[in-house]
Amino acid sequence: MSKPLSHPYANDYSYFNPEISINSGQMFLWEKHGSSWYGIYGEYVLKLTDSRSTTLVKKNEHKIAHDNGEIKFFSFPPYPYWERQVFRLDDDIDEIFSSFSNDVLVSESISKYPGLRLMRQEPHQCMVSFACASNTNILMIRRMLKNLCTRFGNKITIDNMKFFTFPSAERLNRVSNEELRLCGLGYRTKAVKAVAEAIVNDSLNIHSLLRLPYDDAKNELLKIHGIGNKVADCILLFSLDKLEAFPIDIWMARVLYLDYRWLFNNSNSNENLIRNRKLSYEKITAHEYRILSKKARDYFGKYSGYAQQYLFYNARQRAGKKW
Repeated sequence: MSKPLSHPYANDYSYFNPEISINSGQMFLWEKHGSSWYGIYGEYVLKLTDSRSTTLVKKNEHKIAHDNGEIKFFSFPPYPYWERQVFRLDDDIDEIFSSFSNDVLVSESISKYPGLRLMRQEPHQCMVSFACASNTNILMIRRMLKNLCTRFGNKITIDNMKFFTFPSAERLNRVSNEELRLCGLGYRTKAVKAVAEAIVNDSLNIHSLLRLPYDDAKNELLKIHGIGNKVADCILLFSLDKLEAFPIDIWMARVLYLDYRWLFNNSNSNENLIRNRKLSYEKITAHEYRILSKKARDYFGKYSGYAQQYLFYNARQRAGKKW
């Protein structure tokens, strides 16, 4: 077994880099103007101003100190201490990092990208966002979601700039399919309508989903048209506190096939399917997804979602992909 890597920031301080956290494929409605980032979070517009790129977070404090600066947080309307919620600053990052200490690739990724955090999203916005995320790229997802906000959200003017909040499920449920298609959703229109309707009729109840264990919550999500395995896992991880969720897209499938093939060393037919699969750009099947997901969650444990985010970010960075 490889020697565990140490993390120099896993003691009194936790590193937090808002820029790489925002630009990591988790949330899509953030934009930068000058030294400030503005993000749409349901009915809120969030703002952070970072006066230094290298950020050090002191636990249990609202103001985050740097060597030569600070991050200031604002929200419209007021949402006190939103950064703890959104950037999961109350997570026990020491324990989380320690749980991966025997995995060289995750440990190297943590050291290489200090400050990358999982982001906790507003659940309804997250559901709609990832319903729009199938078979497309980050640029197109942003464009679709921004169109939805502009057409159906509420306008808020901040720093002489116009922003639009995320439309409520009730609003999206009322608009026609044609109006949604005008936002560039295409075939995803049906999925967005299904999600909105399920929220309105309480088939998707956030409080119930938060209470359910991972498997049960995922099964509830999978009942909704347009929500498959990957979209369900993204919703569970990024908005419903299921940190064991391990979303698998083509990037993560390649990581598992190339870097973790040794996990599939048993002789049963399911693992042979994975071990003998030729790496390609084709989508993985639902059956393959279940095999990969179970193996990854068993291996990485209760914080599998954190491992996934670091591996995903590292894979795209190595390939030179833009965010």
